Amino acid sequence: MKKIIFLLSPLFFLSCNSNPNYQKNLVNAQKLFELHGAEDLEGQKALVSKEIKSIPPLYGSEPMGYEAYIQMLEGYHQAFDNIKYTAEVWLPGTDDQGKLDGSVRTYGNWTGTHAVTGKELNLNGYWYFNFDENGLVTEQGDFFDVGGMIRAVYDVNHQDEIINIVNMSTKKSAADVKAFTEAYQNVVNRNEETSLSFRFMKAGKNKVTLIERYKNSEAVLLHVKNISPGGSIAKDFEAFSETFNINSMTMYGNVSDELKDALATFQIKTNYVSVIAGYSR
Repeated sequence: MKKIIFLLSPLFFLSCNSNPNYQKNLVNAQKLFELHGAEDLEGQKALVSKEIKSIPPLYGSEPMGYEAYIQMLEGYHQAFDNIKYTAEVWLPGTDDQGKLDGSVRTYGNWTGTHAVTGKELNLNGYWYFNFDENGLVTEQGDFFDVGGMIRAVYDVNHQDEIINIVNMSTKKSAADVKAFTEAYQNVVNRNEETSLSFRFMKAGKNKVTLIERYKNSEAVLLHVKNISPGGSIAKDFEAFSETFNINSMTMYGNVSDELKDALATFQIKTNYVSVIAGYSR
């Protein structure tokens, strides 16, 4: 009997072991990380579905929706400079039946410099992205040692310290903003001994990031009292409001319910991130 040899094209194996959406989804996943390094929040928003479910790396945390996910991205932009992702590998993902579904997975390393402490980030981890038919991210998950990251780059004197990162846009000229911020930080420094740090950072054209550090929630409540009508620096805060629009805040620390209630009266979009562990020297 003659032997019959079947010659199967490599394209046959490729078609059996791929998903037609994988390549375009891979491009979008890589772009999402590239835009993170460029701190281009608007560009990232364009790649994300409003129905996104984001899985954070914090123990016991619940999945986040669109608004919380965007706030998390913005918080990283504010907290770190020179953010860069170096992939070890990009991989196609499967559904629960093991069938390639066009999703994307990656193992790699994030580097950067913490904007407040100046400490270097060196974070290994795993990330995945699921997509809809339009190539928008519908689910995203982070898996890394978040406690180790906090201990490595954040200055946290104890569990009560509060770090507040305020994202603002300017209403006045660059010269006026510079003059005001120099005067205002001196006012806060003179009036609030429990304010550990108060620094204005240029974050882009007509954008300023204010990074505040407080001893504890009571120290932030003192600041709230001082800037409220009748407070010791209320008139200075009026000038603050004439100089900046506050777009959002991210508070790192174990924020008390009393402080959350006090901040709610300002109607500022605020994201709260609790502490796992850490210290500073």
